[in-house]
Amino acid sequence: MRGRVFYGWWVVLSFAVMVFLSTGIRFAVGPFLKPIVADLGLDRASFSLVISLDLFLYGAFQPFVGRLVDRFGARVVLTAGTLVLASSIAATGLVTSLWQLYLVYGVGAAAGLAATGHVVGSAVISRWFTRRRATALSALGGASMAGMSLLVPVAMWLILTVGWRATYGVFGLAVFVLVMPLVLWVVRESPEAVGMHPDGKAPAVTVGDVAAERTDVAVAVQTLPFWQLAGGLFTCGFSMSLISAHGVPMLTDHGYPPMIASWALGLLGGSSVGFSILVGLGADRLGRRPILAWLYGGRGLLFAALFLVRDTPLALLVIAVLGGATMAGSLAMTSALSADIFGRFSVGSVFGTIFFVHQVGAALGSWLGGFFFEATGGYGAAFATASTILLLACIVSLTIDERPRRVPALAPVAGGR
Repeated sequence: MRGRVFYGWWVVLSFAVMVFLSTGIRFAVGPFLKPIVADLGLDRASFSLVISLDLFLYGAFQPFVGRLVDRFGARVVLTAGTLVLASSIAATGLVTSLWQLYLVYGVGAAAGLAATGHVVGSAVISRWFTRRRATALSALGGASMAGMSLLVPVAMWLILTVGWRATYGVFGLAVFVLVMPLVLWVVRESPEAVGMHPDGKAPAVTVGDVAAERTDVAVAVQTLPFWQLAGGLFTCGFSMSLISAHGVPMLTDHGYPPMIASWALGLLGGSSVGFSILVGLGADRLGRRPILAWLYGGRGLLFAALFLVRDTPLALLVIAVLGGATMAGSLAMTSALSADIFGRFSVGSVFGTIFFVHQVGAALGSWLGGFFFEATGGYGAAFATASTILLLACIVSLTIDERPRRVPALAPVAGGR
């Protein structure tokens, strides 16, 4: 545990692999839309409702998962989540009717994703880092966008090559083979659990002060910063699920070939990988709040550009590359601010609850994309809505009070604050 490289970075790497797969699989739903709709005889609105259920339950499970992590540790949660996710994703390739898709993908995959995704990773990583917290958490954002960058075109290629059913089987196997060894042999709950300290250096406070780094979620929800952070993540979830479920179909409806559409989203995610670390480094130096506001504002402009630029593949790809600067970091900044304001041992429950609001937005974004398409014959209303609320989130984020609100809710500690 005491090698030259601080062990916390190995924990970060492990969660980066998990988030790479879980986010990549979630964002790869777009290429599956048309073949699944055609094979099962559905319409886009019905398929969108399945995705909305998955996204909503993914968020609804997060506060529960976060509390389990804070109370019992991450490794049990991760082990169960990996098994559920791998089996559910593989079983999705076997469905033959809409109700089976609801059960296997809408419910099963949502539970597995919740137990292996951002909230668990953010909870554990926030315990390992203090001074470099934003940088470490931004690695999850980079991994998330890398998953989007690589797995969207990979999914499209596999679908065109072996079909959508076999593609889900490949994804399920990959989750089990790559994630389970990391959960069992690499991930550790906190530096204190292995006789270390956050950032690898002894803190200037006593061990008893750890209790002061907890805030019960019932206390957190009574504060304005909680709802400012949650409101911002609502717009993040809305916009990201809209583009993941309807980005490829929208671009192909605008006349772009399927692979160009997939590569546009791939480049959007790929360029954000490099930007994610810069975002984290900047936030650790300049503050999380202005970086978060910049991310929301820039993404609002990106969504408008993606919809408006047509018949010019080169311009589309350039917009995707530049837009990557706005895609990675909102989850990292929000979880870092959650740790800063409410304490690093509360991220599981507090950020888990905030993430539920994110997924409410995600479910709404996916469903409204399909609803507006069926009602208007296009995606203009959905993308205009996303741009507007993202710009509002930019303004709200600038007003967040970053001062610590660490109020231990269970038992007072001598010398605690």
